Amino acid sequence: MNSEKTKTVAFLGLGNMGAPMARRLLAAGYGLTVWNRTAGKVEALVAEGAVVAATPASAVRDADVVITMLADPAAALAVADAMLPALRAGTTWIDTSTVGPDTVRELASRLPTGSR
Repeated sequence: MNSEKTKTVAFLGLGNMGAPMARRLLAAGYGLTVWNRTAGKVEALVAEGAVVAATPASAVRDADVVITMLADPAAALAVADAMLPALRAGTTWIDTSTVGPDTVRELASRLPTGSR
């Protein structure tokens, strides 16, 4: 396994698009921590090897890469507020939420120093 695949990934938002994407990361050999607003949606991924986090902050605390896939601007901003204080310097955040450019700019403006 190459060093890229030893990275840990946190995936927040396991709806119709997020769960299959998270499953592909598991299948590719990435360490995966998952969180979802509806807790029951994590069960299948945990059975496949993912680690469940109780909060967005605990999901991202040790991650090298964070992927969010949330339903709307309100959800994306709320999860950002909960997770960003725990984001480590050097962590990459990939937001794939269903939001427009204004929300993306707002999310980017909230990034802590040293993360991208």
